[in-house]
Amino acid sequence: MPDKPGKPIVRKWQVFPGRNKFYCGGRIIMARQRGIFFFTVCLIVGTCTLFFVFDCQYLTREISPAIPAVAAVLCLFVISSLFRTSFSDPGIIPRATQDEAADTEKQIEVPNGSSSPTYRPPPRTKEIVIHGQTVKLKYCFTCKIFRPPRASHCSLCDNCVERFDHHCPWVGNCVGKRNYRYFYLFILSLALLCVFIFACVITHLVLCIVCFFSVWSILGLAGFHTYLTTSNQTTNEDIKGSFSTKRGQDVINPYNTGSFISNCCSVVCGPDFPSLIDRRGICKEESQLSQRYHYGTVKGAQTKQNIVSSAPTPVVTSEQKSTQSVAANTYGPKSSVHSTNGSYRGMIRESSYQNAGPHGNNGNKVPVAVVSPQTRHETELCAKTTVLISSPKDDQEPQDAGSQLSLLKQSAV
Repeated sequence: MPDKPGKPIVRKWQVFPGRNKFYCGGRIIMARQRGIFFFTVCLIVGTCTLFFVFDCQYLTREISPAIPAVAAVLCLFVISSLFRTSFSDPGIIPRATQDEAADTEKQIEVPNGSSSPTYRPPPRTKEIVIHGQTVKLKYCFTCKIFRPPRASHCSLCDNCVERFDHHCPWVGNCVGKRNYRYFYLFILSLALLCVFIFACVITHLVLCIVCFFSVWSILGLAGFHTYLTTSNQTTNEDIKGSFSTKRGQDVINPYNTGSFISNCCSVVCGPDFPSLIDRRGICKEESQLSQRYHYGTVKGAQTKQNIVSSAPTPVVTSEQKSTQSVAANTYGPKSSVHSTNGSYRGMIRESSYQNAGPHGNNGNKVPVAVVSPQTRHETELCAKTTVLISSPKDDQEPQDAGSQLSLLKQSAV
């Protein structure tokens, strides 16, 4: 259905609950920490520029014109792989809606076989079997879902990512199921480019120093990820030791096919999985509010505070005014009103000093207790509020507002 004229179209990326940044109408997604990414781009482009300006002319004339051509192809492949890794969705898992989260909680068994609808937090893990190996599915209290196998929650981007490898500040994005192959190709091509430039500029002092330190770090990183690719592991699993020796027993990797060639093909040459988040989709008003004000976000907390603070101000009726006069004449100038919950003092107020009339302390000004009518909505808000009216003659037990009103009416009669 076409939108109403004059109503702005809200895309889903505009109300995305994570901490990612979107560009080009939601087509580009990155992490908020982008400074190191720009430094990486400048370092690669700067090194290649120095090589093409100062060395390629001599190498073309003295050795072969193929050298600058090979360097240009490698440089373009490195930059394209870097941009594809940085600008693509790493495999973000959508958060559960309110109905889905409630349905997950309903599926939890009530202890002792009781059918009472008592609330209990969802369990932290579930167990499934993959290729004969038991794998635990952990519950994410932020996304309200049981994470799929190999998924993890990134604390920087505040999202659950499928086949989470790590959060890489050098590329300005998480590395996961959908962009790991491009990250691996970026590391390999960058290592080849560094070795190629280092071999060509062995007599150039500046480029030689830059490439010397870059070669060892990039080669080490490329070798580590080659090991992970051939064994079908992730950096997160390797650091946590998910498939290492535990308690004297070997934990078999259920995702390892047994052949390093098939493992490499499944990681590098596997299908390109679609994105699970519809960034360009049009957001309806209900889903927009659900994304903005759910999961304990800052905006949701502010909205809840506004709802409490915007509670209706009590209106004093003529019946209450007569009750006020009786209270002033009965308890005198030392009567006071106290609230056990300071956050809802707007429900029971101390009025300014008023004149008690000809029968109350010779017309002296006394503090008068003003008690608002206890409507159903207001009673839910101040369920813990208690009114204590103490007399200078005898101490009374704490009572609620309704009991004190009835006592005041009886004394007035």
